[in-house]
Amino acid sequence: MSIFNGLDGLGVPILVVCAMGYVALKMLKGRKGYSTKHYQCIPLLTEREQDFFWRLREAVGNDLVIAPQVVFGAFIKVKATAMTDKNHARHVVAHNRCDFLLCDKKLKPVALVEVDDSTHNSSKAKAKDRRRDELMRAVGVSVHRYRAMPSAREIRRDLKL
Repeated sequence: MSIFNGLDGLGVPILVVCAMGYVALKMLKGRKGYSTKHYQCIPLLTEREQDFFWRLREAVGNDLVIAPQVVFGAFIKVKATAMTDKNHARHVVAHNRCDFLLCDKKLKPVALVEVDDSTHNSSKAKAKDRRRDELMRAVGVSVHRYRAMPSAREIRRDLKL
C-alpha cells in the first residue's frame, strides 16, 4: 500500500515539488557567501572629492570633524507627522547623502559641504539641491556648495572659522 493512496494521483507531483524545494534549500544553504565576482571595494570619494577633502581638512584643522559621504538618516530624525508625509520624509532621509558633513567636537552636525559638478546643472538637479538645502536649514545645518576648488582661506571664511 502506497503512502499516497487517497490523494487521487497527486502523490507523485507532491513528491516532486517537495524534492525540488529540498534541493533548492540545500543550494541556498550551500552558497559560499560574498565573492569578488559580485563585489568590489572602491574609494569612498572620487578623485575630485579626495582633493577637496584635503583642502577642507587644511581649512578646518582641528576646529571641526569632517565626515565624508554621510547618509542623511545618520543625523536627521524624522519626527511624527501624517503617515504619508512621514513615509516621504523617511524616503528623503534614507536616499540622500552629502559629500561632507562637518561636526563640532561633540559630533553635532553644523555644516554640509557639497562639491557640485556638471550633474547639478539640470533644472531637476537644481530643484533637488534646493529641497535638500531647505531640509538642512530646517534642521539647523548650514549648506556650502562649491563648483571650483576654493582656497582654504575661502572655506574658513564661508564657515565663519
